[in-house]
Amino acid sequence: MRGSGHYKKAAKIWLMAGTCFALAVIMAFCVPQSALCGSQNDREEEAVLQAARKFLDAEIRRDYPAIYACFAPSSPYTKTNSYEQYLAQAKLAPDRVVKYRIIDISYIKNNEDRQKFSSVDKIAQVEVDVTFLHVSTKYRSEVNIGFIFLKEAGKWYKS
Repeated sequence: MRGSGHYKKAAKIWLMAGTCFALAVIMAFCVPQSALCGSQNDREEEAVLQAARKFLDAEIRRDYPAIYACFAPSSPYTKTNSYEQYLAQAKLAPDRVVKYRIIDISYIKNNEDRQKFSSVDKIAQVEVDVTFLHVSTKYRSEVNIGFIFLKEAGKWYKS
């Protein structure tokens, strides 16, 4: 009698192991490739974050050529303002970015208005807490801003 209980217990263990193995095989075939390794979306998010950091770091350094280079070629601002005009405006600004913290990428989506923005492939919004320094009063204020970024010809730019 004692031996038959051992076989029943072993049979249950083998049955459980077989069931777990079968579930693992099913999951391997059913779970999309992107869930198992770095997905295209992960690379896209990293590219957006890199563009946001590049822009905001340039703002903190007050590196005006680098800031202007971050602006999208299709941006209404760059279409109506030369670098010299931007520089004049930037130097007169009463506030400066002194610190930032990226909170989240609110969205990344395909451009659905190709007639209006024909060169834009994708649009993203990056939520950022930005600390501004008012130059004359030395007063600091923190503002939450949703910056828009545009993907054009494979590269992300500030809108």
